[in-house]
Amino acid sequence: MKILKFIKILTEMRFKFLLLTPLILVVLIAPTTIVSAGQSVNLGSTSNFAVLAGTTITNAGTTTINGKDSGKVGLFPGTSFTGQESTSVNGDVKLADADALLAKNDLVMAYNDADNRKSINRIPTELGGTTLTPGTYDSADGTFEITGTLTLDAQGDPNAVFIFKTASTLITASGSSVNLAHNARSSQITWKVGSSATLGTSSHFAGSILALTSITANTDATVQGQLMARNGAVTLDSNTITNTTDTIKQDTKTIRKNMENKKRVDLGTTSKFAVLAGTTITNTGKTSIDGIANGKVGLFPGTAFTGQESTSISGDVQLADAEALAAKNDLVAAYNDADERTSVTRIPTQLGGTTLTPGTYDSADGTFQITGTLTLDAQGDPNAVFIFKTASTLITASGSNVNLLNNARFCQTIWNVGSSATLGTNSHIVGHVLALTSITSNTGATVLGQLLARNGAVTLDTNTITNGVNSTTPIPAILNVDTDGGDQARSN
Repeated sequence: MKILKFIKILTEMRFKFLLLTPLILVVLIAPTTIVSAGQSVNLGSTSNFAVLAGTTITNAGTTTINGKDSGKVGLFPGTSFTGQESTSVNGDVKLADADALLAKNDLVMAYNDADNRKSINRIPTELGGTTLTPGTYDSADGTFEITGTLTLDAQGDPNAVFIFKTASTLITASGSSVNLAHNARSSQITWKVGSSATLGTSSHFAGSILALTSITANTDATVQGQLMARNGAVTLDSNTITNTTDTIKQDTKTIRKNMENKKRVDLGTTSKFAVLAGTTITNTGKTSIDGIANGKVGLFPGTAFTGQESTSISGDVQLADAEALAAKNDLVAAYNDADERTSVTRIPTQLGGTTLTPGTYDSADGTFQITGTLTLDAQGDPNAVFIFKTASTLITASGSNVNLLNNARFCQTIWNVGSSATLGTNSHIVGHVLALTSITSNTGATVLGQLLARNGAVTLDTNTITNGVNSTTPIPAILNVDTDGGDQARSN
């Protein structure tokens, strides 16, 4: 009897285990809902449709819709395609059938995917006249407009992803254009529109538009990509819509340039110097210069370090000696390296109030200013490189700040200054300042990085300069804590 009872218990336990096994497997293999910001939006079966709508499709004039294996037109649950007879479609027309339903469901999933992307760069509503690098973007008022030309620069990476999110409208002006540069591809560009999109007369657009409501393409507007309206209508008028499969073409020259731009600037022996100057170093007040094995002060060919007695220095002071000469030569090489970087993104002079992703930047007037806070977002890549090039000056305002986000590191940030740099009172800057002439750090300014002046003077006044270890291993916060909850805001 005991044996029979024992066998019964074992049988019950085995039965319960078999019931639990599928649940355990579901928990273990259930996919996470977190999606990388750099991953393209999965369009599913919608990738085969150049036009997809919810209620109606209306065309006036002669419209051409094409794309190899991707020139279909679809409608669900609506069935009315007005003006179909004047529309040249090189794919199938799917009206309220199983293919259209599947595409509609995949459109909903793609829309939600794009809408849920994080690590967002907030930029102005007006995109015309700007050049943007890969990333996810929105605007403060929830709309985007394009007047003139928007350039999307993939920096040589054919897999670069651009996602634009609006809470309401997307409107492009007559004659406006979206230009693709350095291997940017329309299939990697998604415009998630919270209500309706309107494309201006004779405008040119690139990317897949995923609109919650409707899309209107005015007379002679051209599209390199897709027009997909979830719940409303797509209205066409003498348009050309080309949905290509967008195969990757290996542009060796562009890719080589891109790889070079992503390579950090080699500072050589200057990496051990927190301050290095050409003619003189002058300090007023109590200044602290430190860094683990990187807190040296150097001068070449000059020899005058005024105010050294009130300067706390963790490293050696090298005045016109062999080490200072070697560092000076390496500074020249590093300056030239940064100055010769190509695939430059041109941005406004004023950096304050902006968030930038990795890349090489300059401005039209050859200067940079920081008023308020500049945020550098590495998007989770600790090897991300930021290079800022000025033909003349770099000026930071009093109380301004450079904030590091998502694994951005000061040792990967270079300020290549064509003349002189001036750091405002009580400001905070991050990175290596390589100035051709001089650097002035006003009262209370703090630096996480280096001040390196090739030919002129470095002037200090009650500053804290910290040149930490240039490694991929995070070090403890030095000054502040980044608002994202991490400690990288003041670490390398």
